[in-house]
Amino acid sequence: MSVDDRDHGPDLVTVDAPPARPKGKNLRWAMIVVITILTITSYLDRGNLSVAAPLISKDLGFSDTRMGLILSAFVWPYAIMNLPVGWGIDRWGPRIIVAVAAGLWSIAGAATGLARSVGVFLGLRVVLGVSEAPLFPGALKATSEWFPEHEKARATSVYIAATQVGLAIAPPIATALMLALGWGLMFLIVGLFGVIGVIGWVAVYRAPEKHPRLSPEEREYIGVDRRQAEVRAKRNESVGRDWLRVFRYPTVWGMMLGAFCLQYVFWFYITWLPSYLESAQHFSVTSAGLVSALPYIAGGVAALLGGRISDALVKRGVLAMHARRYTIVGGALLTGLALVATAFSDGPVTAVTLLCVGMFTYSLTTASYWALAADVVTTDRLVGSVGSIQNFAGFLGGAFAPVATGVIVDRFGGFTPALIVAAALLLVTCVMYGGLVKRRLPL
Repeated sequence: MSVDDRDHGPDLVTVDAPPARPKGKNLRWAMIVVITILTITSYLDRGNLSVAAPLISKDLGFSDTRMGLILSAFVWPYAIMNLPVGWGIDRWGPRIIVAVAAGLWSIAGAATGLARSVGVFLGLRVVLGVSEAPLFPGALKATSEWFPEHEKARATSVYIAATQVGLAIAPPIATALMLALGWGLMFLIVGLFGVIGVIGWVAVYRAPEKHPRLSPEEREYIGVDRRQAEVRAKRNESVGRDWLRVFRYPTVWGMMLGAFCLQYVFWFYITWLPSYLESAQHFSVTSAGLVSALPYIAGGVAALLGGRISDALVKRGVLAMHARRYTIVGGALLTGLALVATAFSDGPVTAVTLLCVGMFTYSLTTASYWALAADVVTTDRLVGSVGSIQNFAGFLGGAFAPVATGVIVDRFGGFTPALIVAAALLLVTCVMYGGLVKRRLPL
């Protein structure tokens, strides 16, 4: 099926039928496997401090204020570093940058077990935030290089689903290790998990035009020759200059504002779900911890499904950029409705069910959220930059969510207004991705 672009401006292009998938030629999926391993290990390193926080505070005499400061130290460096690392990945490629970053975050995670002062904890969490920032821009760049347009969201959905897996398994793994060996050794062991991902990444990943094991059939399928011709034509142009130019376009601002609101909701779940279950639905601490894993399990399934839905639209002739934003808008709208229903639900079973529905529909957007950054640019040169700019804005929303939710709950005496605010922000997401994100960047 083809889409005629003559009557519709630069947003629509002719979409040819995808080439036949080469049977038994799946080197591109090996890249996704190592990215998935790195993703899970990064989320284990992010989440283990939350599990260990009560014991650390007790052993070292930290106040709740000091521990809250330590817990928040990851977010801001991570958000800010998204901007330069996206440019760096577009300039030098993901292989070395991601390898160094993964090694650094593994060391920082393992060394946390040796920390005994607030200053050392803060320093190591800052290093963790800085070093984990290249992961998703690098993964997006790799996916853009290794996958044809009609498979990008599906490929992205695998390692995005791994974020949900990491969130679900981090508490039980960290708890089991901590109870058996103490929190110091727990950090050391979890940090060493990342070494597996580093070894896998260095051994497997190359740019496709440089990979010695890439077959001619798979090379043709993913369009390496065409893409490299584009890169060669742009070789002497300044990535730094074009990085600044992207801020001229409404599409980029729509992605940033939409991402801010979308990630606000995700971090609302991450930071306040157990408290909501305990205070509003009267779960015990133990039960709340177990039940909190259910939405992330639902989210992991939905992330895989959302990528398939988006790619299915591309196969049916919808321009990839539009397929991504339609999926984001639909998922955000359904999540907003689920959160409103949660706000007025009666009974814990209904509330938990609706929270699972909300995370499921939210996670339908996640693969398209990342794949969109590869589809709004006309070549692969600025994929990492656009993806990291969007994620920078998203993490600002994530940093704002815990604070805003706490203020709302304190001010109004419950979670109902907080849920309504989160739902309202998702309407902003729908307007941004549906209304402003319409034109590809002519870069």
